[in-house]
Amino acid sequence: MDARKHGSTHVVRLDRGEPVIASLLEYLGRARILGGAVVGLGAIADAEIGCYDPERREYDRRRIPEARELLSFVGTISRLDGRPFLHAHVTLGAPDHSVIGGHLFEARVAITGEFVIQAAAIASVRQYDEDTGLKLLRFTGPARPRPPRRGPAPRRRSPR
Repeated sequence: MDARKHGSTHVVRLDRGEPVIASLLEYLGRARILGGAVVGLGAIADAEIGCYDPERREYDRRRIPEARELLSFVGTISRLDGRPFLHAHVTLGAPDHSVIGGHLFEARVAITGEFVIQAAAIASVRQYDEDTGLKLLRFTGPARPRPPRRGPAPRRRSPR
Protein backbone atom coordinates (compact mmCIF):
# COMPACT_ATOMS: atom_id res chain seq x y z
CA MET A 1 0.00 0.00 0.00
CA ASP A 2 1.09 3.52 -0.73
CA ALA A 3 -0.93 6.61 0.11
CA ARG A 4 -0.80 10.38 -0.20
CA LYS A 5 -2.99 13.06 1.38
CA HIS A 6 -3.84 16.62 0.43
CA GLY A 7 -6.42 18.36 2.56
CA SER A 8 -9.35 16.02 3.00
CA THR A 9 -8.48 13.99 -0.11
CA HIS A 10 -6.51 10.75 0.24
CA VAL A 11 -5.21 8.69 -2.69
CA VAL A 12 -4.39 5.05 -1.90
CA ARG A 13 -2.70 2.52 -4.17
CA LEU A 14 -3.04 -1.14 -3.27
CA ASP A 15 -0.65 -3.68 -4.75
CA ARG A 16 -1.07 -7.20 -6.09
CA GLY A 17 -2.29 -9.65 -3.45
CA GLU A 18 -3.50 -7.08 -0.92
CA PRO A 19 -7.04 -7.51 0.44
CA VAL A 20 -9.12 -4.55 -0.73
CA ILE A 21 -11.58 -4.02 2.13
CA ALA A 22 -9.19 -4.97 4.96
CA SER A 23 -6.44 -2.71 3.57
CA LEU A 24 -8.76 0.27 3.12
CA LEU A 25 -10.18 -0.22 6.62
CA GLU A 26 -6.66 -0.29 8.04
CA TYR A 27 -5.88 2.98 6.24
CA LEU A 28 -9.13 4.62 7.41
CA GLY A 29 -8.27 3.74 11.00
CA ARG A 30 -4.72 5.05 10.70
CA ALA A 31 -5.91 8.26 9.04
CA ARG A 32 -8.71 8.65 11.62
CA ILE A 33 -11.36 9.18 8.97
CA LEU A 34 -14.83 9.17 10.57
CA GLY A 35 -16.95 9.64 7.49
CA GLY A 36 -16.77 10.23 3.79
CA ALA A 37 -16.74 8.48 0.44
CA VAL A 38 -14.36 6.34 -1.60
CA VAL A 39 -14.15 5.58 -5.31
CA GLY A 40 -11.74 3.29 -7.09
CA LEU A 41 -10.75 1.12 -10.01
CA GLY A 42 -8.15 -1.47 -10.99
CA ALA A 43 -8.25 -5.26 -11.20
CA ILE A 44 -9.30 -7.74 -8.52
CA ALA A 45 -9.60 -11.51 -8.02
CA ASP A 46 -11.12 -13.80 -5.40
CA ALA A 47 -14.01 -11.39 -5.03
CA GLU A 48 -17.01 -12.13 -2.88
CA ILE A 49 -19.98 -10.01 -3.87
CA GLY A 50 -23.62 -10.10 -2.92
CA CYS A 51 -27.10 -8.69 -3.35
CA TYR A 52 -29.37 -8.29 -0.35
CA ASP A 53 -32.68 -10.16 -0.33
CA PRO A 54 -35.00 -8.11 1.91
CA GLU A 55 -37.54 -10.91 2.30
CA ARG A 56 -34.99 -13.43 3.59
CA ARG A 57 -32.94 -10.65 5.25
CA GLU A 58 -29.67 -12.05 3.99
CA TYR A 59 -27.24 -11.58 1.14
CA ASP A 60 -27.14 -13.88 -1.87
CA ARG A 61 -23.37 -14.25 -2.08
CA ARG A 62 -21.26 -15.19 -5.06
CA ARG A 63 -17.53 -15.87 -5.22
CA ILE A 64 -15.68 -14.84 -8.35
CA PRO A 65 -12.22 -16.46 -8.23
CA GLU A 66 -10.82 -15.23 -11.56
CA ALA A 67 -9.32 -11.78 -12.14
CA ARG A 68 -11.80 -9.12 -13.27
CA GLU A 69 -11.50 -5.48 -14.17
CA LEU A 70 -12.66 -3.32 -11.28
CA LEU A 71 -14.70 -0.96 -13.43
CA SER A 72 -16.23 0.89 -10.52
CA PHE A 73 -15.84 0.85 -6.75
CA VAL A 74 -18.03 3.25 -4.76
CA GLY A 75 -18.50 3.32 -1.03
CA THR A 76 -19.37 5.23 2.07
CA ILE A 77 -17.28 5.46 5.22
CA SER A 78 -18.75 5.32 8.71
CA ARG A 79 -18.12 3.64 12.09
CA LEU A 80 -19.41 0.35 13.42
CA ASP A 81 -18.72 -0.60 17.04
CA GLY A 82 -16.16 2.21 17.25
CA ARG A 83 -14.13 1.01 14.25
CA PRO A 84 -14.03 2.13 10.61
CA PHE A 85 -16.71 0.58 8.40
CA LEU A 86 -16.73 0.62 4.60
CA HIS A 87 -19.94 -0.06 2.69
CA ALA A 88 -18.81 -0.67 -0.89
CA HIS A 89 -20.40 -1.69 -4.17
CA VAL A 90 -18.52 -2.78 -7.27
CA THR A 91 -19.01 -3.31 -10.97
CA LEU A 92 -16.69 -5.97 -12.38
CA GLY A 93 -15.87 -6.57 -16.05
CA ALA A 94 -15.08 -9.94 -17.63
CA PRO A 95 -12.87 -10.61 -20.69
CA ASP A 96 -16.02 -10.99 -22.85
CA HIS A 97 -17.05 -7.47 -21.72
CA SER A 98 -19.96 -8.71 -19.63
CA VAL A 99 -20.37 -7.11 -16.22
CA ILE A 100 -21.51 -8.19 -12.79
CA GLY A 101 -21.82 -6.18 -9.63
CA GLY A 102 -23.06 -5.89 -6.12
CA HIS A 103 -22.01 -5.35 -2.53
CA LEU A 104 -18.31 -6.17 -2.06
CA PHE A 105 -17.47 -8.26 0.98
CA GLU A 106 -13.78 -8.73 0.08
CA ALA A 107 -11.41 -9.26 -2.83
CA ARG A 108 -7.68 -9.37 -3.51
CA VAL A 109 -5.91 -6.97 -5.82
CA ALA A 110 -5.00 -8.81 -9.04
CA ILE A 111 -2.79 -6.11 -10.59
CA THR A 112 -3.36 -2.75 -8.93
CA GLY A 113 -6.07 -0.92 -7.03
CA GLU A 114 -6.38 2.86 -7.13
CA PHE A 115 -8.69 4.54 -4.63
CA VAL A 116 -9.59 8.14 -3.85
CA ILE A 117 -11.02 8.79 -0.41
CA GLN A 118 -12.82 12.04 0.33
CA ALA A 119 -12.96 12.47 4.09
CA ALA A 120 -15.98 14.38 5.39
CA ALA A 121 -16.36 16.37 8.57
CA ILE A 122 -19.61 14.48 9.19
CA ALA A 123 -19.34 11.67 11.72
CA SER A 124 -21.63 8.71 11.09
CA VAL A 125 -22.22 5.23 12.48
CA ARG A 126 -24.03 2.06 11.46
CA GLN A 127 -27.07 1.14 13.54
CA TYR A 128 -29.34 -1.87 13.22
CA ASP A 129 -32.67 -1.13 11.54
CA GLU A 130 -35.50 -3.50 12.48
CA ASP A 131 -37.49 -2.85 9.29
CA THR A 132 -34.72 -3.87 6.89
CA GLY A 133 -32.52 -6.13 9.00
CA LEU A 134 -29.49 -4.05 7.99
CA LYS A 135 -27.11 -1.74 9.80
CA LEU A 136 -27.99 1.59 8.21
CA LEU A 137 -26.07 4.84 8.13
CA ARG A 138 -26.94 7.28 10.91
CA PHE A 139 -25.34 10.67 11.46
CA THR A 140 -23.84 11.25 14.89
CA GLY A 141 -22.79 14.83 14.35
CA PRO A 142 -23.51 17.44 11.74
CA ALA A 143 -20.82 19.08 9.71
CA ARG A 144 -19.83 22.32 11.33
CA PRO A 145 -21.67 25.11 9.55
CA ARG A 146 -19.57 27.93 8.20
CA PRO A 147 -19.78 31.00 10.38
CA PRO A 148 -21.70 33.86 8.79
CA ARG A 149 -19.65 36.50 7.04
CA ARG A 150 -19.09 39.64 9.03
CA GLY A 151 -19.34 42.94 7.32
CA PRO A 152 -20.06 43.64 3.67
CA ALA A 153 -18.76 41.36 0.96
CA PRO A 154 -15.49 42.53 -0.56
CA ARG A 155 -15.95 44.78 -3.59
CA ARG A 156 -14.55 43.63 -6.86
CA ARG A 157 -12.59 46.04 -8.94
CA SER A 158 -13.66 46.35 -12.50
CA PRO A 159 -10.92 45.79 -15.07
CA ARG A 160 -9.60 48.94 -16.74
